[in-house]
Amino acid sequence: MASFSVRSFLSRLLQGSRAHGLALSLALLVLLGGAAGLSVFFPAQPQPVFQGPPALLVEACPPWADALCEPRDNLFARTEEDPSEEVLSGAVKSGQTLGGILGDYLDAGLLAALRDPADASLARIQPGQPYRLTVRDQELVSFEYEISPTETLVIDSAAGKLLARVETKEQETRQAVLAGTVDSSLFQAVEAAGGDAGTAAALAEVFACDIDFCNDVQPGDTFRAVVEKRYVDGKFIGLGRVLAARFTNQGKTHEGFALPVAAGRTEYCDASGRPLRKAFLRAPLSFLRITSGFSGSRLHPILNVRKAHFGVDYAAPTGTPVWSVGDGVVVERGRNAAAGNYVTVRHGATWVTRYNHLSRFAKGLDKGTKVAQGETIGYVGQTGLATGPHLDFRIYKNGQPVNALANPEMQADPLPAARLAAFKREAGRLAALLDRDPESKVLADREPKNVRRLQ
Repeated sequence: MASFSVRSFLSRLLQGSRAHGLALSLALLVLLGGAAGLSVFFPAQPQPVFQGPPALLVEACPPWADALCEPRDNLFARTEEDPSEEVLSGAVKSGQTLGGILGDYLDAGLLAALRDPADASLARIQPGQPYRLTVRDQELVSFEYEISPTETLVIDSAAGKLLARVETKEQETRQAVLAGTVDSSLFQAVEAAGGDAGTAAALAEVFACDIDFCNDVQPGDTFRAVVEKRYVDGKFIGLGRVLAARFTNQGKTHEGFALPVAAGRTEYCDASGRPLRKAFLRAPLSFLRITSGFSGSRLHPILNVRKAHFGVDYAAPTGTPVWSVGDGVVVERGRNAAAGNYVTVRHGATWVTRYNHLSRFAKGLDKGTKVAQGETIGYVGQTGLATGPHLDFRIYKNGQPVNALANPEMQADPLPAARLAAFKREAGRLAALLDRDPESKVLADREPKNVRRLQ
């Protein structure tokens, strides 16, 4: 570009010399000689070639820099990522703390001043959970710790200070059908159908008031369920709620359909809109066997005298959770020589239930505590007059003992008319899904991205 300008300039000068005479021409030649001399002392430099990463993101060029905007020579290009940053991944080891993970990349004082975000505790990172570190020149850029498949604890800097927050990923739910036949246990049958232990427990909860899943389930019983499958970024992360279920137990078929209620809870109704949940569960625990039933005269195994036994004894290992069979309020939490540790729950004005021989009480349980149906109130033990670990469970109606095995029928109220029509439409849709063939594909997690693993 410089040589082209000199030639143009020379041509104009020569034309001028013809028009204005020899003196002017000589002056112009002097000027040209000076320019040539400058070129000797300041030779044209070759344009530098920038060897950047193979993939560049080309920014818009300023109008005065067009010559520099070829992709390989663009001074205003930026790379996909900073080449000085390194991403390290690992999993929290047993006994490892946040300070132990970040100590090599962060000043201890900055970490000590870091405050917990609203939804997580920095001191409660769990062994086995994955994390990812981004460092630049051995200094922390960011730290990401997976609390759950949908929540990530992020620590990074802003304005020279460390900040911690919890980021939540959006979930996608899809509906799928599971179906199976009980061979040895419901849990094994559900897992064989593609479910997990949580699905089996949820399925049992749907029909807990009508079927005793510890004793009533038999080989050959069948089930079908519409369940939620949860995904994040297209990756399967686990199963969600049971939306509808059909269980055939000893030839009798039961159906239940999900009904969302307050505070994220789900209840279940039959196709007509009548809630499946009754006032009491069939049993207050998962037990091995019944060792003694309701009787007006029983030989006491320790006292060796005949006396009334107005309860049902459920044998179970020490520590087995005991739950309240219905919503109510704790009216007694105590201990005596015969019953050992016991809890008494009042359910409205009519019903009272009693739980004897507990090894310990549920944390936070006291007189006046409100409990929900299925909530743990204590744990099986052998306190008081007991020959082995078991629960002595009793029911009273208006102060009179009632045989718990008779399963008193106390139906919940049906849905109000304002909600019934919408529920029946949804139940009809779910019932049609229950009749479909279950999925045959096995879902696999996607492989993680290639990053260096910390040992």
